[in-house]
Amino acid sequence: MDGRVYPNDMETFTIDGDTGRATLQSTRPSAAVVARIATAENVDETELPPLFHAIDPDALDALFESGRDGPGETRTSGSVTFAYAGYEVHVSANGSVDVTPQTSG
Repeated sequence: MDGRVYPNDMETFTIDGDTGRATLQSTRPSAAVVARIATAENVDETELPPLFHAIDPDALDALFESGRDGPGETRTSGSVTFAYAGYEVHVSANGSVDVTPQTSG
């Protein structure tokens, strides 16, 4: 594996009309976390430390995947908060991924 994120049936790309830059839109929380931090830091996702140093990406994705609450159902409640790359990350079942810079002291 080369560290790049490859799209699957749960992901789409959006293209910025001004810059032509493609942005990955993902329903996978792990990919969304890395994308949000990279955007906040204005760096490429590959410049960030591996997410697994902070949290198990597969476990994070599985926590919020469809069908977790029963056949055909999507989890509608719950959240997880963890630290990653100098940010406090809050992932909610409603699909939101919020990142806040950690303060020292």
